[in-house]
Amino acid sequence: MKNRPYVENISWALLVMVFLLAACGTTPPVKYYTLNALPEMQQDTGEAVSGHGIAIGVGPVDFPKLLNRPQIVTRQSQNRVKVFEFHRWASALQGDFSRVLAKNISILLPSNRVAVYPWGDTFIPTYQIKLSVEQFEGQLGESVFLLVTWSVVGQEGANELVVRKSLVEEPVSGNDYEGLVEAKSNALATLSWDIVNEIRRLK
Repeated sequence: MKNRPYVENISWALLVMVFLLAACGTTPPVKYYTLNALPEMQQDTGEAVSGHGIAIGVGPVDFPKLLNRPQIVTRQSQNRVKVFEFHRWASALQGDFSRVLAKNISILLPSNRVAVYPWGDTFIPTYQIKLSVEQFEGQLGESVFLLVTWSVVGQEGANELVVRKSLVEEPVSGNDYEGLVEAKSNALATLSWDIVNEIRRLK
């Protein structure tokens, strides 16, 4: 009988240890994010016909392997990056980038004939936008940087009509990943404006 309290104390200690080990073993839930296109805009009559008859092909988009992964990557220093296992893209970042860029162009031009590479044989773009993304990263609470070399190619693979390099910096509001992704969407919107302005000059 004298050993019973001792045994009970050991049992409670074991239960506490099991609880603590279980708590330590649980992993935080994964959160998923996606880039967002510009909001649909109400166009006046003159703007509404500005893209009539023009077909835009977006891509191919060359993306760094470092960034084209499920996990969100942030830049810690010039030589160091951080990969976040529990903050991920809902779909492949390269495809999401192309999709949102095409949507933005269709809104800004405006045109309902915008396709993402690869497109079918029946779609013949008036202009094709080729892009090479060199940088698309940032830091929480600071800034996002988007560095892209892009070109506008004429119909059926004609010579490059425009070759540009865009460097976009967007501030990150807050210290969370939602703010980081919002800044990435804003940077992509700025790039979309750059491309649309060049297309308008070519028309």
